[in-house]
Amino acid sequence: MKIKLLLFAVLVALLPLTLDSAKKPEKKRVYMFGFAASFTDSLAFQTEIQAVDSVWLLPNGFLVDRALYSLQLQYYVEGKGSTNSTATVFFAEKAYKLKKVWEKVRKRYAKADGVSLTIVPQTDFQFRPEQYNEPTIDESE
Repeated sequence: MKIKLLLFAVLVALLPLTLDSAKKPEKKRVYMFGFAASFTDSLAFQTEIQAVDSVWLLPNGFLVDRALYSLQLQYYVEGKGSTNSTATVFFAEKAYKLKKVWEKVRKRYAKADGVSLTIVPQTDFQFRPEQYNEPTIDESE
């Protein structure tokens, strides 16, 4: 009985270490495209599907710093004269899965009345990998 209790205590003590290591992101290659539109303007932008190396993904498939990739597209769109735009990024580890989503978004906005959809070629805009900085805890505070 004491051995079982000791083993249980060791497992409970090691559990936080295994959970912490499971949450660490990995560098991977993903395929992504961006979409930006304004609710006050008739312009919409959709990038081509791009392969982006050195992207950080969590084990659950969540893209680390996804908002920073959206900002890259938003800055490009604002440079083209579209103000008050909202940008988002779609991504997948397999290009064929993302191609279906890309086509669905393109068809939806190509059919929309009063919306001018511009496909942004890869030569005009390219996503850049964002640097991942592991969060640190400052114990002095």
